Amino acid sequence: MVFRILGSILLLWGIADLVIGLQGGDLWAQVGITLPDIVWSYSHYIAIIGGAFIFSLGGSDTKDVPQE
Repeated sequence: MVFRILGSILLLWGIADLVIGLQGGDLWAQVGITLPDIVWSYSHYIAIIGGAFIFSLGGSDTKDVPQE
């Protein structure tokens, strides 16, 4: 459950970073973090992929119930 929440937050951060970046803004600078240009260029992809990976570590919410 915790992995799914953290993964979702990171995924949403990456999407917001992508959208704001396409509009010419810098989400990282708005929160006071300065990234090197090479990292800044791909930061949204890194956040989206990392968020999706962490989300997938959470597994499924359904319990394995034996079927009769």
